[in-house]
Amino acid sequence: MAVAVVRLEGEDIPLEHRQSGVTAVFRVKNEEGAVLYFEDEVEAAKSAVELSDAEHS
Repeated sequence: MAVAVVRLEGEDIPLEHRQSGVTAVFRVKNEEGAVLYFEDEVEAAKSAVELSDAEHS
């Protein structure tokens, strides 16, 4: 399995992020199951690339 980036909106946004008033977050998940959340799409993409590179090193 590769690194996955998913856009979450509405009720799919984890409660701790919904309380800050964001309308969308990006979930980055790696092969080991580590999950990171980003409010910025560019930051999520950068993180996904870094995780992917680390997995293939």
